[in-house]
This record gives sequence, structure tokens and C-alpha cells, in this order.
Amino acid sequence: MHAPTFDYDAVIRDMPEARVKRGENYAEKGWASLVDVSPAGVLAHVLGEQGLAYVVEVSAADGSDGRCTCKDFEENRLRCKHVVAAIRTVLDADDATLEDAAERLPRLLDQLEMEERDDCDTLVERARRDPSLLRDLEGAADAEG
Repeated sequence: MHAPTFDYDAVIRDMPEARVKRGENYAEKGWASLVDVSPAGVLAHVLGEQGLAYVVEVSAADGSDGRCTCKDFEENRLRCKHVVAAIRTVLDADDATLEDAAERLPRLLDQLEMEERDDCDTLVERARRDPSLLRDLEGAADAEG
């Protein structure tokens, strides 16, 4: 499994130290859940301090294209702590973890297709952007499997 090659020093360059530390803390706590990992980029759901999960996407080595659904990013368009957490999680992950993340959505799609649902592709695409839906679908699959 090949994840994007991130240059962590470039990612955090010019970011406020407090923001970087909070993102690193989120990663250490396991608050960043890797949803999809490929050489083309990373999609993660990152839990915030208020219990809300945000959707993070990033592919550039320096994180300059990172996007997040949090209010801070939406208002300021600056790299946020959730992007830091997602990148730190990828950099700290072993190959098995990255492989599992790469297979997460295809595995969910297979499960939904085995249930003979007509809306499989739509549900998986929605789950990419909706952390609670992904959690619910995976939980239902685990309960049945």
C-alpha cells in the first residue's frame, strides 16, 4: 500500500504552534479515522473536541491542498488542526493500517451488495462525506457479519 508521501515539516511550516500541537494531540488520541488512503490522497474523518467529526481530504506533499469541513477551515481557508491530525495519522501508520484504510470503502460496498441493496454506490459515496453514516453502516455490517 502506498500512501501519499507527506513532508511533515512543510505541512506545519508557518502554522501556529498551538494549532499544530492540537492536531498532533488528536492523532495521538486516535481521533483521526482513515477512510480512504491511496497514492492519490487521503480521506479521513477527524473527531473534534466538541464530539463532531470533520471530513478531511489532502494529497499534496506539503498539505497545501488540504480541505476540512470544520468552521475554522471554511471561514479562513487555512490548514487546520484536523488536517495535521490526518497527515500525522498517515505518517505514523504501519502498512497493515494503511492497507486496511485502502480497503475500507470497497469492503463496505461489498457488504452492501451482499445485502442486495439497490443504492450501494450512493450509500458508500455519502458515507465518505458523512462520518455518522459510515459508522452506522459499518456497525450494521459488523452486527450481521
